[in-house]
Amino acid sequence: MTADITLRGPDEVIAVLPYQLGYHPRNSVVAVALRGRSMGMVARTDLPPEEHAVEAAASLVGPLMRDGATAVVVVAWEDAPDASTPVLLSLVEQLEEAGAEVVDVAVVRDGRRFSPICSEACCPADGEPLRDPTTVPAVADLVALGRAPLPSRDDVDRLVEPDGARDEGVARAIAARADRRPGRRRWARAWGRLLEPGAGSDPPDDVVVADAVLALADVGWRDGLIGWLSPGVLPSREVEPAVLALLRTSVPLWPTPARRAPVVRTDHPALLGRLLDVCRAVPDSCDGEAAAICTVAAHVAWADGEGAVARAALERALRLVPDYRLADLLVRLVDGGVRFPRGPGRPHGDAGLRSVG
Repeated sequence: MTADITLRGPDEVIAVLPYQLGYHPRNSVVAVALRGRSMGMVARTDLPPEEHAVEAAASLVGPLMRDGATAVVVVAWEDAPDASTPVLLSLVEQLEEAGAEVVDVAVVRDGRRFSPICSEACCPADGEPLRDPTTVPAVADLVALGRAPLPSRDDVDRLVEPDGARDEGVARAIAARADRRPGRRRWARAWGRLLEPGAGSDPPDDVVVADAVLALADVGWRDGLIGWLSPGVLPSREVEPAVLALLRTSVPLWPTPARRAPVVRTDHPALLGRLLDVCRAVPDSCDGEAAAICTVAAHVAWADGEGAVARAALERALRLVPDYRLADLLVRLVDGGVRFPRGPGRPHGDAGLRSVG
């Protein structure tokens, strides 16, 4: 997978953004860092009330500038005319003060693109119809890689919310096995079965899910597993030797994020999709286990450039266990747009896959 997504003009930027974010934005403002004609970091926030426009704009500017943005395209989606004006004005002002060139500003409403900064004939007051995404080469490239944006941000949230049809069985399995003597070998077998690439698309067995999520109460195992699944998050020298040995012998080593197809799609065939299956399998009543697996999934999502999925998983984790420290730490990284160090095999140009959802 290449991180370079080449774009020609605001229409192509607007067409590509849902594929980058993983869903179709609504009442949102999005800022896109550019490197030549290629996309860098994509940062998004909801349209705020006018009195919070300055703070909302600042939440985008900080991550973009830390990412090294020198040129930025700004796009707002609004349901009502001029709803985005306060935050757009503040965002453009703050970006320019920070030294970034704002090369274009666009507003999307009712299937049309408007330009609040251009009054020439090229930008009619009644807007231009949005370009058909199927005619944009960059969209075709992303579709070929497996990306398909979900209808809304709420649909992203549902990727990590519990599946009521499975709650009872998984809750019973967790309760039945919670008092068992801790055993890392048992946990390693569970994770090996859970993450076996050839396991198919059937939901994971309740007992396997129970052992896998109960294992995450062991901080050494949990942190080692995160480092194993997302190379670069935690160097192997920081993992307990016994944990690393079990991971090496029992848990499949999935491709690094640089070689993994994007996974914001309906079938989720890859590693993140498997972890999201487990998130949905664990009921809210098992709050500690649910928070832990959501935090693991969030680390993999953030390392993979899926900011919206990472944020959704972290929101569920902290809703269930507000003082879950690892989730709180990752929220700070996501909010700040701070990347994990690149692991082995991860290319230097992965900025184009980074979105803050």
